[in-house]
Amino acid sequence: MPSSRSAFYAAAVVVTQVAVAANVRTTTPHMGWNSYNYYSCNPTEEIIKANAQALVDLGFADLGYKHVTTDCGWMSRDRDSEGRLQFNTTLFPSGGVALGEFIHGLGLKYGFYSGGGYLQCGSTDLPASLGYEEIDAQSFADWGGDSLKYDNCYPTDKVLMADYDSAEAASPARFQTMAAALDAVDRDINYFICQWGVGTNVGAWASAIGTSWRMSNDIYNAWRSIWRITNQVVPYYKYTTVGAYADMDMLIVGLNALSLEEERFHFGMWAINKSPLGIGAPLEPSLAPQDSLNILGNAEVIALNQDPLGEPARLVRRFTEEEYDIWAGNLSNSRLVIGIANWRNASQTVALDLGSLLGVASASARDVWAAADLGTLSGAQTLQLAGHELKLLVLSNVVSSSDSKPQAAGYYTAASGATLSGQAAVAGCGANTCLPAGQKVGDIYPGSAVTFGSVSAATAGTKLLGVDFINYEIALATAWDWGSNTRNLTVSVNGGAAKRWAFPISGGDWSDTGRLEIEVDGFEAGSQNEVVFAGFGSNPGPDLVGFEVFE
Repeated sequence: MPSSRSAFYAAAVVVTQVAVAANVRTTTPHMGWNSYNYYSCNPTEEIIKANAQALVDLGFADLGYKHVTTDCGWMSRDRDSEGRLQFNTTLFPSGGVALGEFIHGLGLKYGFYSGGGYLQCGSTDLPASLGYEEIDAQSFADWGGDSLKYDNCYPTDKVLMADYDSAEAASPARFQTMAAALDAVDRDINYFICQWGVGTNVGAWASAIGTSWRMSNDIYNAWRSIWRITNQVVPYYKYTTVGAYADMDMLIVGLNALSLEEERFHFGMWAINKSPLGIGAPLEPSLAPQDSLNILGNAEVIALNQDPLGEPARLVRRFTEEEYDIWAGNLSNSRLVIGIANWRNASQTVALDLGSLLGVASASARDVWAAADLGTLSGAQTLQLAGHELKLLVLSNVVSSSDSKPQAAGYYTAASGATLSGQAAVAGCGANTCLPAGQKVGDIYPGSAVTFGSVSAATAGTKLLGVDFINYEIALATAWDWGSNTRNLTVSVNGGAAKRWAFPISGGDWSDTGRLEIEVDGFEAGSQNEVVFAGFGSNPGPDLVGFEVFE
């Protein structure tokens, strides 16, 4: 059995980067403005022009917000005699070419919207592009389009708008067809796939054809949707690289849906994950609060998103009951970004040990939101976080120390090395899946447990566990309700108190392993420690592959 999962994850990222390198169309995540979040499917020429002008007048264009996308509702019900889409001339009296000339005249990019189904999202009679891909791609090029957002409604018929279950909805074929059509026109059009994460292995196929791909159902104007989408983006670091970006959806900053602290959290989390940054708020000063516009215009946070290395941050520690996460990622020029995410409604004090977390002996640190240099940090730090704050630190002049990071000290496989109780049962997996064990334990319902005996520890106390799990219960139909993209287990050691852990999405299907690193107390020195993973609440936990002890 492999002694560590780290080498496997590194190899997966390298393979993915090689696979998508030939498809690079942008060197950084795209930024811009989209009409949908505020104007829904009711855009007009006046609205688009006013907000495009505001991008320039307010200085957003200079910060990189270039793409102006007219979302659903721009076209007429009928195609012309040659099958071409037509602008609704009541809403857009000047037509598509003139609108493009206006946007280009401001130095901005002209974005179109359509979908891979029979009808456009949000309508019952406006045509989408299924069966008309080549014609529509040529129209977008003829009108001067620079990008296409391609949605996923009505994939099988003209009745069911949002289909999360059918083979047609899950298939990449419709999106691959439009990719080929765009590649065939004599114009470079960035392809923004909006497939919502339906089906399996979306990151694998979408990163190969799209500049970006939506990996979740729509964002909702509530704090809970930030938690849902953040839990779903966790495994997409495997596919995100220069020219291929996991899209966490448009920003709701400025829509009066979140507090200012929550807006900073939202913007910062999107930025460090290298999600495209699409403003969804209206840019009229009377409609969008200035404080929110200041968040969208924070140059230091934008720089994290636009860093040329193109590497997203990763979830490196989760403290579920304490309600905070730690994210970290590499930046260019040998720098690191750390995001400490306080999910708790109230303020709290948290610990950050740079050595055990990242193997950093010392580094110069900057607090990004505070725009303040913190001097040289080393060892354990104590940080005070406001409720729903995401503190962002950038480390430079990093001095590494491998000795300070816990080292792998033994791997324990659930399917062959544990005692199962309740409904918990071993499930077989296909070749090269459910890694590293090739098997997993599922059906860990409440009242079920996976008990590991004879777990070794050199010393007593708290240990870092790397838990290999599988969770692909994606919140699609429940995206606007309380779907969270998590499954829960408790962990107890040597009969101690059971502690709950919320496991995010692990990968692209029910055999794709993810790893959650957690810190668990109660170990004794010796080889007879008992570690119990148990079901929690009323729903099953994630499937369990195994865990690794670090000391």
